[in-house]
Amino acid sequence: MNYAIPFVENDTSVTPDSAPSNLNKQSAGVSFFFVVLFTIAIYARPEDIFPVLGQLHLTFILGLCAGSAYLGSFLLGSVRLTWTRELQIVLLLTGCFAVGVPFAYWRGGSFQVLTQVWLKTLIVFFLLTQTLVSIERVRKILWAIILSELVVCAYSIVQSSHVVWVDQRLSGISMGILGWNFLGLAVALTIPYIAAICILQPGFFKTSLLISSVLFLMWMLVLTASRSGSLNVLLSIALTFLFVLRGTPRGKLIGVGIVLIALAAISLAPGVFWQRMATVWSGSENSQNEIAASAEVSKEERLGVLERAIHYSLENPLFGLGLGNFEIASGTEIGKPEAWLGVHNTFAEISSEAGVPALGLFVALLWTAIQHMRMLGKKTIAGPQGLELKFMARATLVSLLSFIFGAFFAHIGYEYFLYYPVAFAVGIQNIARTIEGTSDPAVSALIPELQTSAMNWGS
Repeated sequence: MNYAIPFVENDTSVTPDSAPSNLNKQSAGVSFFFVVLFTIAIYARPEDIFPVLGQLHLTFILGLCAGSAYLGSFLLGSVRLTWTRELQIVLLLTGCFAVGVPFAYWRGGSFQVLTQVWLKTLIVFFLLTQTLVSIERVRKILWAIILSELVVCAYSIVQSSHVVWVDQRLSGISMGILGWNFLGLAVALTIPYIAAICILQPGFFKTSLLISSVLFLMWMLVLTASRSGSLNVLLSIALTFLFVLRGTPRGKLIGVGIVLIALAAISLAPGVFWQRMATVWSGSENSQNEIAASAEVSKEERLGVLERAIHYSLENPLFGLGLGNFEIASGTEIGKPEAWLGVHNTFAEISSEAGVPALGLFVALLWTAIQHMRMLGKKTIAGPQGLELKFMARATLVSLLSFIFGAFFAHIGYEYFLYYPVAFAVGIQNIARTIEGTSDPAVSALIPELQTSAMNWGS
């Protein structure tokens, strides 16, 4: 059976959801264009490959253009503000971050993280929730992310002699969210979308690009020898097969292909990968060589900073230490070089730096997005795009669950990692509501039989 039959790829196609959102699609087009470029800038970081581009401040300029274009459209009345529970929670979270600045351990540093790190994340999250008004736009953002990851990893591997290596581990060319230990989390969040697109857009060229992305991502991952990243990706693959791929024959074939690529990468991994992974299950008794000993020290240091983060959370439950202040407070008060480390746990990072109320909002954001995607993934949505929305909802569910696992091993509470899949969740919900609210019964009647045969959720 050809599962690609019901999908429509053009915004201009005559579909049940096109009429009420045509205004938003057209007027927010300029803003969305800059959002795509902004996404490429933060994932691919072209300035790391071509340093001269660093002088252009691409993320600032593109973010400013995207925001200005949306504001102009809003003031002209050509777009309507979309309020969702996820957006409200993120704005409340921003309030918690801002209120804590006057009480921060180092107020200047906290204000700097708020304005230079979190503000960018907030703006791009807001713009994504307002401009992802069609399934085609969701695809475009996903392709921007996937191709950016492909370029970064391919360049780092092919030009390995020109990029950074640390203790036989490849750090890569990117100094951003695809760098070193962050790579595993990025791969884990992307894998379910790659799998969904493989099913939704079968075609030799696109499939080749997706397979190439998986190959380079997996090989780059083993070269970084990241323990938490590798475990996170393995979990993501398992969840992807369970929630996204197992309902169709093509999906099962894709799942087998991803597993084989992962196994091939692991079997060919360099010795540093195996020596570091061995410390996960054997502990200090295996620390007889320098690499294993270093990995064991790293694990002990992370446990130490986690204990301090819990201590600071209990000492400052309302406002925390201030954004980005954990490392400064820990290093200053303990007075040892090894104390100048980040929390390496997103939940502990937020509770220790922004307070317990902020942690509650952060967990509520995750819970809300997960629940919405879980319900939408089970729901039968009428219309030509209904099946595609179900796949995207399930992929987003897996991405969010994978983030939760990875968040226990990295401090990324203010970065873009989480807020892209949450924005996808918002966009998918809004598109589904539009379809359900305007479905033509004559068109909808043609869809359920194909959806029932194509998908067998829970079987």
